[in-house]
Order: sequence, then structure tokens, then C-alpha cells
Amino acid sequence: MKQLIILRHAKAAPQDQSGDHKRPLAQRGREQAPLIAGKLVELGIKPEIVLVSTALRTRETYDLVAAVAGLKPAEFADDIYLASSQVLLRRLKKVPPRTNSVLLIGHNPGVADLVQKLSDPAESDGKALKQVHLKFPTSACAVLEVLTPWSEIQDGDCGLKAFFTPATLGGGADED
Repeated sequence: MKQLIILRHAKAAPQDQSGDHKRPLAQRGREQAPLIAGKLVELGIKPEIVLVSTALRTRETYDLVAAVAGLKPAEFADDIYLASSQVLLRRLKKVPPRTNSVLLIGHNPGVADLVQKLSDPAESDGKALKQVHLKFPTSACAVLEVLTPWSEIQDGDCGLKAFFTPATLGGGADED
């Protein structure tokens, strides 16, 4: 079984004169990212490939999650920064065929759209799918089972097996 784990970056500080790409995590994001990492450990998720946007907030999210979950070194990619679901899907089609698990850390609305488009309702946990459609807040994480080869992945080719947020893990209210 192949897995795709999609994580939205943790809560970022407001944008200032340094620009969006250089926004660091807010204190709340620094507190919530380790909660998500703990859940990944609990679920036994150890991605073989970690793809991360080059934005500061996604890199900091990766660092916090990696410290708890023992992740492999990440591939930082400019094409993931604020990418649409179509761009993210093209990136996933390039994953080596023998790869069993990929973690993608990116931004909304692209990551939320990607999870919604990839998820086949017949293969997905109904409650998780409903939550994804309602809100995909910062630090939200979706775990999908990939039902096709990476190079052929398209809309409806995954089953959404889990969706969790800091709030569902007892970490306070979810934020956009």
C-alpha cells in the first residue's frame, strides 16, 4: 500500500515588510506542529520522501515535525510554494515508482484542493472526508492510500484514511 501524507504548514506570523515567502511560524504554530508529528509517530508513518515548499513557514514546520517524527531529509522545492492542486499533482507524478510513502508540506488552497480531488468517496473514511470539505486549517494532516502508480495518479485515485488537526488532537482551536 502506498501512502500520501499531505500536511498544511503550521500557523504563521502575520505578513510584514519582509514578504510572504519569509513569514516565520507564530508561537501557536510552533506549539501545534509537534502534536501532528506525535500523531504520525503513533500511526507508524515514516515517509520515504518528504517534499516541502521553500517558504520559511513550511521549512520551520518540517523542522518541528522532523524533530519529533525522525523524518528523512526533505527535498525543498520552489514549485510547491503556493502551488495549485494541479501543480502539486504534476509533482507527485514524478515520484519514483518504488516509493511507498510521501509526505508533502505545502499551502492552502492547493493542499486542501488536492486532498479533495484525489479522494474517492467510495474508498475514503466518510467522517474524514466531510471534515476536509468543511475546513483544512493550519497544521491539518491528511493520510491517503494511493491506489495507482505515482506516474498515473489522478483525481479519485486515493482513499482518504485519516484526517487530523491540532484541535482533534487536543491542541486548541484550529486556525486558518
